[in-house]
Amino acid sequence: MARVRPILLFLAVGALFYSCSPHSSEEFHKEGEVLCRSLVEALQTIESSDQLLLAEPLLKKKFESLVSLMIESSKFQQEHPDDWSLEPGFVSVALRDQLHRIYLLEGGREVIERAQQESLVKLDAYERSRLRQREKLKS
Repeated sequence: MARVRPILLFLAVGALFYSCSPHSSEEFHKEGEVLCRSLVEALQTIESSDQLLLAEPLLKKKFESLVSLMIESSKFQQEHPDDWSLEPGFVSVALRDQLHRIYLLEGGREVIERAQQESLVKLDAYERSRLRQREKLKS
């Protein structure tokens, strides 16, 4: 009985994550918009380099969430190539504008790059593994 509980807990948590995961390109788009909007809102509150340094851990988490969604959506796109559309929205433009504004703060670029570093390494590792898989399929 003791071994059954961890297995049931694992299955319950897995089912919860599966049910919370997007199941269509539209759902990925909506979730991406929510994450980007949240990131934009966090960036909009930053007025100084000191505020940016305080916000760095939060920004790091938001970048990690965004990259995780990007990887998940890429996997979905591979499995469902016909159910995919790429339309940049207003929120992505707002994100670009806010990042540009933050870059103009003293040390802003460095703080943002540091906050993004782990997420970009994760994304790069995923892209490299995906490239290796495609090369294996070709040979």
